[in-house]
Amino acid sequence: MAKKGSSQNGGERLVKEQVISKADLDKAREREKTSGTPWYRQLVQMKKVNFDAVNDVLNYEFHSKGTRSSHSNLGDLLVDTKTISKAQLKDALKAQKRSGRLLGEVLVDEGLVSGEDIAQALSVQYNMPYAELRGMPSKRDALDKVPESVAIQKEFIPISIVGDKLTVIVSGPQSPGRLKDIGVLLGLRLSPNMAAVDDMRAEIEARYSGKKTAPKSKSKKKTAPKAAATPKTKSKSTPKPKQEPEAMSEIVEEESFVSDSHRFEEIAREAQGGTVVKLVSTILKGAVNSGATDVHLDPQEPEMRVRYRIDGTLHDVMSIPADIENAVISRVKILADVDITETRHPQDGHISMDFGDREFDIRVATLPTFLGERIVMRLLDQSSVLSGIYDLGLEPDDEKTLARVIEQPYGMILVTGPTGSGKTTTLYSCLNEKDVMTDSIVTLEDPVEYQLSGINQVQIDNEIELTFANVLRASLRQDIDVLLVGEIRDPETARIAVRASMTGHLVFSTLHTNDAPEAIATLGNMDIPTYLISNALTAIVAQRLVRTICPSCKKGYKPTKTLLKSLRLPETTKKLYKGEGCDECYNTGYHGRTGIFEILEVTEAVRKMISEGKPLSAISKAAKLKTMADRCRQKMKKGEVSAEEFLRVIRT
Repeated sequence: MAKKGSSQNGGERLVKEQVISKADLDKAREREKTSGTPWYRQLVQMKKVNFDAVNDVLNYEFHSKGTRSSHSNLGDLLVDTKTISKAQLKDALKAQKRSGRLLGEVLVDEGLVSGEDIAQALSVQYNMPYAELRGMPSKRDALDKVPESVAIQKEFIPISIVGDKLTVIVSGPQSPGRLKDIGVLLGLRLSPNMAAVDDMRAEIEARYSGKKTAPKSKSKKKTAPKAAATPKTKSKSTPKPKQEPEAMSEIVEEESFVSDSHRFEEIAREAQGGTVVKLVSTILKGAVNSGATDVHLDPQEPEMRVRYRIDGTLHDVMSIPADIENAVISRVKILADVDITETRHPQDGHISMDFGDREFDIRVATLPTFLGERIVMRLLDQSSVLSGIYDLGLEPDDEKTLARVIEQPYGMILVTGPTGSGKTTTLYSCLNEKDVMTDSIVTLEDPVEYQLSGINQVQIDNEIELTFANVLRASLRQDIDVLLVGEIRDPETARIAVRASMTGHLVFSTLHTNDAPEAIATLGNMDIPTYLISNALTAIVAQRLVRTICPSCKKGYKPTKTLLKSLRLPETTKKLYKGEGCDECYNTGYHGRTGIFEILEVTEAVRKMISEGKPLSAISKAAKLKTMADRCRQKMKKGEVSAEEFLRVIRT
């Protein structure tokens, strides 16, 4: 979140750039004083700006870099280009102060400038080409690429596509900021042109003629149909018979059911409409093109937000208009084969889709919230399962250690870390090092994320008592060589896994601990005796995922002494690296992720110390453990990881 001072300055900048009027800002700040809700959120609720404009304000220093000319004020620019005089600007500013309207509107209404004059000035201000609207017809392939609802919501007109470049027309001072995430969504580079457009929505609809659906009002999702809505008739001569409470309840329930049924039938029809089908398809394709791992559909006021998780960080890419929000949710539910009429309970489903030569299994999870249903879709690329441990990002000596312990005929290898740290990927990579032709391999997973050829995978289901402990106990009678237990969650599972590792099985599993040595203490807290822990363990791998610096915009800089001290790097360190932001990394400065690992191999010396209950610090020292912080510092010096990412993810 932005600091208070910078966000306050952002409000003045919105007024200066004619995105909102001074009256709008003053009203939002007054509401902030009484409600406590920040002024920029008030502007969103007042429908004066959208989420894109708010994000642009709070991240102005980053997002605006290199995109604007030295002119930051429309009035000054019009004076500099001799479109109006200083006296005319002064009078117009007085009129604006009295009326609270935008300066551009005042100048146009007074006949001092035309819409074309404003557009030409904005094109200079935002370093964009100016275009005549009539001279730029839209080509069909460009319109087919962009859903109409996206074009309307982001206020741009698709013109043509050449290679990976989409030429568009925008209008208005806020338009350039609204386009910054469209490239992520569409997988294209956008080339915007500024033009004078009187009615952007009408122009877009005209160009998409024949592809529109009639707008529908947004259904109230927070409340169920009310009995009070049932029509009542009164007659003095023939009074209505009094209903018994039970009978009245049945009538209300039946009428509510009919009302719900009709509503969901209407939503289902909308979900099958071309506009909604194309929008959902574009959202999913955009996620694949951008390398997103998750897609969030978050119900907010006034519009639903669409966010991608790219390299572990969420990015806003668009908002879904309120009039098709329910239809979009229903479309996703239809694809995931879940009940579209169930809006009060969470549901889980999945979508199988092919994008080019890549096959995706998309896990869909719904969650009822106060403002409507929230949907999160996790994209699992079946073709991206790593071939082995050499693709993980391990340092060379750690690669040798891990390869050596995987070759052991029995024992336990634990992978630890928080949720989302890549533990499952590491486990699959280890399994891929084993020979499925000569080894009997079984996995117990909740859920089974990727299908591995030649390996027997069991889906855990607690509802039918198919728990880790029960299945693990049964697996010991299955003549297994290699056993993967998705997670050790309880003492019973821990005891059986330890027993399996000591009876001729190579066991892989995960724990939630902060580092490798803590796994020893965690097993002890599950009432596993230290002599069993020492005999069962072969190695413990702790890991995190960090974003890597974009190679296209990587730049070296001289770090300050304060930064070096916080990183625990020597003051003699001359150079570190960061990404400046470019089209290749969507102006984030990062591209892709890599693993940061620490591997504690249980040697004879370490085994003896565990059995004797020695402190974890002494065990780490005896094992000469290279910590995750040590490994990340190595990657920082090599220019793979930024200092900011180290401080965000790794504990010093």
